[in-house]
Amino acid sequence: MQLQSQGITDGRLRYNADGKILVENLSTEILLSEVSSSYGENSKGKTSFDHHKAMFGLLAMIRTIASLYKYGSFETFSKLKLHFVHIHGQGIRHWTISTPVPGVYVMNKEQRVDIIDEFHKKNNTVRFVTFTLTLASALEETMGVLDALKDEHAEKERDWRFEKNVSCSSLLELVCPQIVRLNENKHMVQIADDGPKSPVYILNA
Repeated sequence: MQLQSQGITDGRLRYNADGKILVENLSTEILLSEVSSSYGENSKGKTSFDHHKAMFGLLAMIRTIASLYKYGSFETFSKLKLHFVHIHGQGIRHWTISTPVPGVYVMNKEQRVDIIDEFHKKNNTVRFVTFTLTLASALEETMGVLDALKDEHAEKERDWRFEKNVSCSSLLELVCPQIVRLNENKHMVQIADDGPKSPVYILNA
């Protein structure tokens, strides 16, 4: 959709994720996933590339939702979180992206869990189930925000259709991230050292 809005029809330029969750009745995606390596392996360049690729994919998804529900309020839109599940090394990471204020896009690591390689260890299974339930709950919250945006958009569109003096500002004026399509052969080496990093917590003195 974002390519078409720019007049780009070359299908080779599409973003191809390893997986996604598409909400068909809302015609939008809310989650994408990337698997950057086989179990226990971790290519720094590939992991970094997939992370950046997903970031721009999420920005495209945010822009698409803003165009679908452009008459929704930014107050509601600022509560929207889209999701990225990244698998590399021995773990699964759950990231989100949101735009708390116009022009600012925040990507945050929500949780991480080790891939289960020994099912007889109870703690491993409990952590994995907790991770899955937390992700499911987060997706449910995203669906709730989308439903609210859909209702706001429909109400404002209806008012605008029948009342000429109704103000109709558009989310597209506030949600306009720069979206770049990365090329793996060209960019992987360049961004290898700029991959995902866990935050450094500094204890109070």
